[in-house]
Amino acid sequence: MTWATIRYIMRLPVVFVDVPKSERSRAQWMFVSSKPWRLRGFTSSYIELPTPLQLYWQGTSKQNLRTRTSRAKESGLKVAPVEPSKISDVLSQVFRDRGWDERDVEAARRGLPKSLNDVVCVAVFDSSNRAIGFCIGTLVGNVVRTLWSCTSQRGTARWLCFSGYVEESYARGARFIVESPPWAFTGGNQIFAGHLGFTPARVRSL
Repeated sequence: MTWATIRYIMRLPVVFVDVPKSERSRAQWMFVSSKPWRLRGFTSSYIELPTPLQLYWQGTSKQNLRTRTSRAKESGLKVAPVEPSKISDVLSQVFRDRGWDERDVEAARRGLPKSLNDVVCVAVFDSSNRAIGFCIGTLVGNVVRTLWSCTSQRGTARWLCFSGYVEESYARGARFIVESPPWAFTGGNQIFAGHLGFTPARVRSL
């Protein structure tokens, strides 16, 4: 089983991203070939954002994403970028509505990056302008590494949220969105990631 796993991983394609050396200290999720004993980031899931971006939503594989994003908008939901000064409040709102106790909410807030200037964050708001979901990731070079994605309501909100996340990431100069390894997704999240187009690869810096 161990050798089968190694062979499977080594067959995965290598995807090269552009992370300047001056910014690599902020890319702790990336595998460092000079320190192979640190396995963090050895394998990831990724999508590449095409140019023009409209191509991302085309094709039968994105039909669910297109349909459910449209339904979310039709139901009165909207997605928008979140300013750095409001990110903490948006995350707290969603976590509280999910039933988190205050200690866990505060722990999550402390887990945010010290500087939010290089953070990509979008939120979904209901008709009363209450945040019901968010996607947040760090931007390094031309890569956004997702930190959290969470909604407080079931349904189409998370589809709209990810569509907005793609648009904002692209607008900020990202050409790749990187997530956890494929086996880190469980149940419905694994299916959801498949609909979004995430595929496994060994992501490496140029």
